[in-house]
Amino acid sequence: MFGFSLPKLLILALIIFGVWQGFKYLQRRQEVQDKKRHEKVREARAETQGSADPVEDMVRCTVCDAFVASTGAKSCGRKDCPYPG
Repeated sequence: MFGFSLPKLLILALIIFGVWQGFKYLQRRQEVQDKKRHEKVREARAETQGSADPVEDMVRCTVCDAFVASTGAKSCGRKDCPYPG
């Protein structure tokens, strides 16, 4: 009943081969999806980095101790403020 015959061994080999090929297919599919996902992330990062506001240095106001941009700073409203209004 449970004897090993050639047709049974061939069918078993075909099943094992089919399962193995199925796993290889799923793995390749996952790699392609991961690659696409990484490309989308790279594109999104490139888009956001190009449109970022420029960085400005900040300096401390000697009167009110608030930090203001070193270029284009406006008066804080005090009489002795060093920045023009």
